Amino acid sequence: MQTETTPHEAQEIDGTQDVQSRNGKHAGLLDALRQEVAKGFLDAHSRAGKNAAKSLEIASFCYALIELLEKKGLITFEELDDLQQVVRKRQVKKFAEQGVGEIALQEFKQDKYTFDEVVEIDCENRVHLCRAACCRLELALSRQDIEEGIVKWDLGRPYLIARDADGYCRHLERGSCRCTVWEHRPIPCRGYDCRNDERIWLDFEKGVINPDLEKLLDQREEMTS
Repeated sequence: MQTETTPHEAQEIDGTQDVQSRNGKHAGLLDALRQEVAKGFLDAHSRAGKNAAKSLEIASFCYALIELLEKKGLITFEELDDLQQVVRKRQVKKFAEQGVGEIALQEFKQDKYTFDEVVEIDCENRVHLCRAACCRLELALSRQDIEEGIVKWDLGRPYLIARDADGYCRHLERGSCRCTVWEHRPIPCRGYDCRNDERIWLDFEKGVINPDLEKLLDQREEMTS
């Protein structure tokens, strides 16, 4: 037997639905705004990245030249070039610690949806051992990822994939350790092979984890294949 809804109850229902509708619209507007802001930053960051890379190159040569002149009093181009590479790495690390340097943006020529080097790992049988360590690794998004607007990036460190306070990727579902953007995941995620990554596994086949894995989880390590 159905009971009639009182005017007061109907008003409460209408009010709840109205609030939900407004919240949904606000969420949609905020997401659209974020995508627009991200696209607006893309060109500026691309230009800034090129300028930073050139400045870094010039600065590295200058530091190398100064050090070599001080040590030997004369130089050759070969010596300068070798030392420049060493000094450049040192400066890159220093700049990174200061939050400046090259913009992290992958320039893949291949569409991620047709990427043909996808690695298949039985993650569901191993995640209890590795604790989804790969989802703590840093990776830069591509122009395709940015323009698509599904995978989020760190607005403070463009264009590294966004991570939460616990260090894990923002798109990792904590309870199940499943990727919530699996179909749209970036190329580095598709091509990453943890089997030979000694930072994680000492013996992948036997399920032996690197005892220093905890240190990896506390650091900002780059994702490499």
